[in-house]
Amino acid sequence: MSTTTVQKQQAFQKGKTYIFWLLLISWGGGFASLAAIESDNLIATSVIHFIYGILPATIAFIFTKKGKEKWKQLKFFKPKLKNVFLAFLIPILYFGGITWVQIALDAKSSPDWSTVNPLLVIIGYPVTVFLVLGEEIGWRGYLQQHLFDALGALKGSLSLGLVWGLWHLPIALNGFVFPEHPYTEAFIIFPLAAICQSILIAYLGYNKYSIFIGAILHASNNHFGSLFVLIPETNNESLSITIYVIFYLFLIGVFGYLLYKKTQQKKAKTPIPASIN
Repeated sequence: MSTTTVQKQQAFQKGKTYIFWLLLISWGGGFASLAAIESDNLIATSVIHFIYGILPATIAFIFTKKGKEKWKQLKFFKPKLKNVFLAFLIPILYFGGITWVQIALDAKSSPDWSTVNPLLVIIGYPVTVFLVLGEEIGWRGYLQQHLFDALGALKGSLSLGLVWGLWHLPIALNGFVFPEHPYTEAFIIFPLAAICQSILIAYLGYNKYSIFIGAILHASNNHFGSLFVLIPETNNESLSITIYVIFYLFLIGVFGYLLYKKTQQKKAKTPIPASIN
């Protein structure tokens, strides 16, 4: 058996074990906690969401220490400025495009941006970057490399995104974004959105992975995306969902292809390692 095959098996086992424990703890604690409190208890709900959001990082730290792995594998590297800018901008562009189509098709009403406090928007973004690190240390810092080593960048991104999307089940099943279609939100919208972001993050950070690419794109998606989602009034939730699905599938297709091309170019330049019998 070659060294590469053994390494792939080890990486897959580490990724699978991390996913198992993360989902077990997150789903168990998330469903139980949200069921135990009233939905209008803002303070308790916020605390639960915060704790839930740092579980991926907490478990990643435990696995890194227990497995005696190097802390630098968590990818706290300085990213390229161009990729930082793109990670910040791309979610704003696709949410802007989605909202424009929704308004054009009367799925949503034109937003009243006068209700938005510009200072809160500016201050809120770096705060969101800090908060999403609680997830990104787990997703991009720990799990991504293990899945990439085992499955390759494209399949690894698809797998990570699916797990990441389903990880949101306790929140999504409450109809966080689409109250009339909670199951569609939980099992279609969140997984597609997470797969889309995972592929974008992998593509932008491909030559030099940095956890901050993930944090910046993730924060831009959550922070600015929430404005596009919540400010315009929804007229037709089913049509809004359909537009989201079409956009996400398009982005997954385009950037999935671009990521595949990058991996093929790298593979062509990489010498084949010798087998060890």
